[in-house]
Amino acid sequence: MGNALYAGDNLDVLKSLREITPASVDVIYIDPPYNTGRDFLYRDNYRNRREHKSTDHGQWHAQWLSMMAPRLQLAWELLAPTGHIFISIGEDEVAQLRMLTDELFGQSNFANQFIWKKGGTGKNDSRFAVAEHEYVVAYARSAESPGFNIDPQGYTTTKYNFRDDHGAYSLVRLDSKTLGYLPSLDFAIHDEQGKEYWPHQPAGQSQVARWRWSRDKVAENYDDLVFRRGFVYTKNYQKQGARPRSILDGARFGVTRSGRRDAEAALGIPGIFDFPKPVQLIKYLVGIGGPDNARVLDFFAGSGTTAQAVAELNAADGGTRTVQLIQLPEPTAPRSAAFQAGYTTIADICWARIQAAGLDAQRVDVPAGELDK
Repeated sequence: MGNALYAGDNLDVLKSLREITPASVDVIYIDPPYNTGRDFLYRDNYRNRREHKSTDHGQWHAQWLSMMAPRLQLAWELLAPTGHIFISIGEDEVAQLRMLTDELFGQSNFANQFIWKKGGTGKNDSRFAVAEHEYVVAYARSAESPGFNIDPQGYTTTKYNFRDDHGAYSLVRLDSKTLGYLPSLDFAIHDEQGKEYWPHQPAGQSQVARWRWSRDKVAENYDDLVFRRGFVYTKNYQKQGARPRSILDGARFGVTRSGRRDAEAALGIPGIFDFPKPVQLIKYLVGIGGPDNARVLDFFAGSGTTAQAVAELNAADGGTRTVQLIQLPEPTAPRSAAFQAGYTTIADICWARIQAAGLDAQRVDVPAGELDK
């Protein structure tokens, strides 16, 4: 499965890919069209909706969800057992999306709902509060998922106040009151002066706390123990990176404005695309979501940001990730910067960005209802 752009309806392409390469994708990232109460371009939805002039926004919720549901189901079938899917979404549909994805993917597979701070400014005409964030809803394909990768730039709130030849470390109590009492883990430990230590029991209670280590492990790793202020500790050495955190705020995740600049810089055309996600955000998600040889899929590819993100991530860490993009060949507006530059469809913009990223890829133009295998 190499790098590719499928210029066609993603419903058709996803059906075909499911038959050809099921359960093969490590990371899916999508930024679907948000529900703005306007018509959807995908041909499977509500052809006669123009006849209904209802102002009930629930009508648009139903139409948006009916467009998303079959595509998400196909995406789920394409994910490898250890894979992850990330879905960018705004405030209007996040609640409905969560209900849909819980139903399709299973609540037990919910991984996280990231909050991405999309900018420091917003529309100040909001009736209640200025929206400065969007969401990224994430699911793991199954219990076989190892979880997200360590964020190499991540941090912990732990203070590493001690240091030895192996590096900085913090102290962690060897006794625990929450792991469940076991008589075999309730025994005396002696320091070098012969002082005796036992798991520290809560006041007035017994058989609650116990050691985290067995007798054998204590004996084998005795030199790693620290006896301090009446307690026994182990050393927790500082490691590079940390578990990903749910709030994505800062320059390394980009903002809406930087996403626009990314697209303009890649293609050399000011105003080439409206509201693309920043490369930094997608690099982060792909990086935590799969291995360095991950197969990545984006079936609402837009300007091709995911292709650039994969290319930059590979260049940074020596990875061999591949990416498959699907984008409907939606016509560009005649007065748009893209059209004036010779890009007649959104798929053309996406293809140009793949090439600008230096990826060796093929383009497959998919007629409605079929895929050239």
